[in-house]
Formats: sequence, structure tokens, C-alpha cells
Amino acid sequence: MSTSFDQTLDVISRIQAANTDVMICEALTAYTSMYGLTRMIAGTMPSPRDRRPEQEDHLLLSGFPGEWLNVYLENGYVHADPVIQRIKQDLSPFVWSEALADRRAMVTEAGQRVIDEARDFGLNEGLAVPMITLDGQVAAVSLAGEKVEVPPKAKGMISMVSSFAIGRAMELRSKQARRQRSMLTPREIECIRWVADGKSDWEISIILNISQSTMETHLKNIRRKLQAASRPQAVANAIRQGLIS
Repeated sequence: MSTSFDQTLDVISRIQAANTDVMICEALTAYTSMYGLTRMIAGTMPSPRDRRPEQEDHLLLSGFPGEWLNVYLENGYVHADPVIQRIKQDLSPFVWSEALADRRAMVTEAGQRVIDEARDFGLNEGLAVPMITLDGQVAAVSLAGEKVEVPPKAKGMISMVSSFAIGRAMELRSKQARRQRSMLTPREIECIRWVADGKSDWEISIILNISQSTMETHLKNIRRKLQAASRPQAVANAIRQGLIS
């Protein structure tokens, strides 16, 4: 058995044992750093209509510089990023520079700005590994660094390990969602269902025969548990987690 394959089995074992997103990122980049790929991010593809809160929901793993990620999300760069555009067209692994050179890409001025600004944060080159998840979503791991050298024969191993990392991240997220579902009380679930139906706090208090202040307390707790900044986001998160349909 080759040393390279031994290393691959070792990182897969580390990812499987990881209990947090950070541990998954550390395990994967410890393996890919031999190719200069020291940073990573992973997630499913957002729709063109998604704004920052929805874009953040698509993130599965985040090991990019925090300041760059904030700039990227705040400016909606995902919709101009040539790497993302290539991922949507082709599920084969590719280095970032190939996306810029691809005639199909039609790189815009905004897209070039994304690449240029990424370099300001030490993300000079990268490797994108697109894939399809078990539920049919397009997802990708994007690895990057300052000095990247990925031999063609390494792409297969990196792709396999990256796919394993996304699978583990989705497994952890599913477990977290189940824990969150169990955190909502039956009365809180009733409340969020009526909120989804468009009822006001006063109307829900009448329906459930509780005071309006009690209803407001329930909603405050619901938003905290669902990590929602607003009523619409609380409803969206409740639907996503299967609490209401």
C-alpha cells in the first residue's frame, strides 16, 4: 500500500471521528496542505435570489479567513464568482485559474474582482471539487492557498476525501437539526405554525388562550432556538428542519 493511500485512509478516519465542523476542516486541510491548499470552504449552491442569510444556510464548512468570508457574503459575490459559475456547469474537479480561462465562463468585471480580492487574503489559487449530494443538490468543496501545486494524479484522492468531508458535515448538521427539533416545546411548535399561517401575536394569543405577553415570550424563545433574526427567518428555519409543513 502506498504512503499516499495510507495518508488518505488516515484523513478519512479523522474526518469520520470529527464531532465539529472545525475538526473536519482541520483534518481535510492537514491532508491537502502538502499541495499548498491550506484553506477550505464547502457548501451547497444557493439560488440567484438568495441573500446573505440564505447564503449562510448553504455553508457546510468554513475555513476561509473570516474577514474575506464577510466581504464575500456582504457583497453577494457568490452570484459573480467564476468558480461558482464553473461548478454549476461542470462537476469535474478544476483549479480556479481554469475557470478564468474557460471560454464558457464569460468572466465579468465583477467576477474578476472576486478573484482579485481573494488574493488580498492569501487565496491566490485553489482547487474546486464539485459533487452531487444524496438528495440531488449541487455542492462543492473549494480549497485554496498562497502557493498551490496540485499534480493531476492528486485530484482524485482530494476529490474522494472532500466528498467524505461534505458527507460528514451534512451528517453533523442533520444531527444538530434533530436536536433543535427536540428543543422546541409542543406549545412553541403550535405558535410557529400559526406564525407561518400569517397570524399576529394578538391573534395567536386568542387562538391558544394565552396572554399576548406570553405569546411574545414564546416567539422570542423560538427565534433563539432556531437562530433566527426575524419572524420570516424563524418560519423558514422551522420549515427547513421539518417542524412545520
